Amino acid sequence: MMKFLLLPMLLPFLMAMTMSGCEDEDGDGGGRFRTTASVHYYNQMTTQGAEDQSTLTVDVTLEGEDESDSATGIGYSRGDEGPELSVRIDDTNDNEDNSVLLEGVNSSGARLFRTSERLSNDSRYTAVSYGDTSDGGGTGVVVILQDQSDVTSGSSRFRVINTVEPINVGAHSFDLRYNDAGSGNYFASDLERGGDSGYQTTNAGGLNLVVVSNGFSTERILARVDCSLSGGRAYDVILAANDPLNPPLTEGEAEDGLVIYCHPHERD
Repeated sequence: MMKFLLLPMLLPFLMAMTMSGCEDEDGDGGGRFRTTASVHYYNQMTTQGAEDQSTLTVDVTLEGEDESDSATGIGYSRGDEGPELSVRIDDTNDNEDNSVLLEGVNSSGARLFRTSERLSNDSRYTAVSYGDTSDGGGTGVVVILQDQSDVTSGSSRFRVINTVEPINVGAHSFDLRYNDAGSGNYFASDLERGGDSGYQTTNAGGLNLVVVSNGFSTERILARVDCSLSGGRAYDVILAANDPLNPPLTEGEAEDGLVIYCHPHERD
C-alpha cells in the first residue's frame, strides 16, 4: 500500500528530471527536441586569372536573434556537400519577423555577400554564392527553401540553380531542356544568374541537360551537361563554371566551361 501512496509525490520529481534531461547546453529546454532552420551552403564564386583557389575561400556565418553558426575556409564547391548551418528561429512572438543574417567574407575579412532572410524552424534551405571576386563587387548569394516531401523510389526530383552570368557567354538568359527533348521543349526559360528552374521530376539515373541561349528562333546550344541522380531523392543541381580560375567568357568557351553539380537534399 505504501508504494501507491508515494507515487503521487514522486511524479513531480520524475517530470522535473525528464525535463532537465531535454535541456541543451544553454539550458533553454531545447536539447535534441529543439527545432531549427538549417541552411546548406555552396560556394560557386569564381576569380578570373588568379594563380590558385585560395582567394576563393569563404568564411560564412548564419546569425539569428540570439544565436549563430558558422563555417570557415569553404572553397569552391564541386561534387562535395557544403556545410550545414543551423539557428533556432524565435517564432513565439507575433511581432518577430523571423529574419536571420547570412554573411560571407574572404580570408582577409572583406565582405563577399550579406543578406537578410526570413526563415522558419523545422525547414531546410539551400544557399549558393556566385559572381567573380575579380570584377569589383559582382558577388552575391541566393537562399531558397528545399522541398522535403517524399519522392517515389523510381523517380528523382531536382531544380537547377544558375550561378553563371549569361552575358559572359553571349546570352541574354538561359533556357534548359532534357538532352532527348526536341528543340523548344524547355522545362525552364529565361533563367538568369541567381535564378532557379523550380522543381522537376524525372526518372532516376543520368540527368543530361542542354543549356540554350534564350531568345533565338533557331536554337543556339551553349553546352551539354550531365550528372547522376538516385531514385527516391531530391536534388539541388547547380549550373556553374567548370574552372573557377578560368570561367567561360565567350559563347565558344561555354561548351567546355559549364558544368552541373548535383547535391542531394539531406533527409530528416
